[in-house]
Amino acid sequence: MPLIRHMTSTPDERPLKLSEMARTLGVSVTWLRAEANRGALPHVKTDTGMLFDRETVVRLLAERAKREGVNDGK
Repeated sequence: MPLIRHMTSTPDERPLKLSEMARTLGVSVTWLRAEANRGALPHVKTDTGMLFDRETVVRLLAERAKREGVNDGK
């Protein structure tokens, strides 16, 4: 799983906390947590929250949008 590989990567590639990932995506923390809890987005649970691999989550959401015919506004 890519997230584990990134645990020891450079600081720019480090896993993002829930709030950081939500901010990166422009979504609410509530929505992101719900998606992760239902198994739609890979993450690692820690004692203090959740960690996400930015590259993996962005790719999965882009694939989902393409499958569902969502337009990014362009």
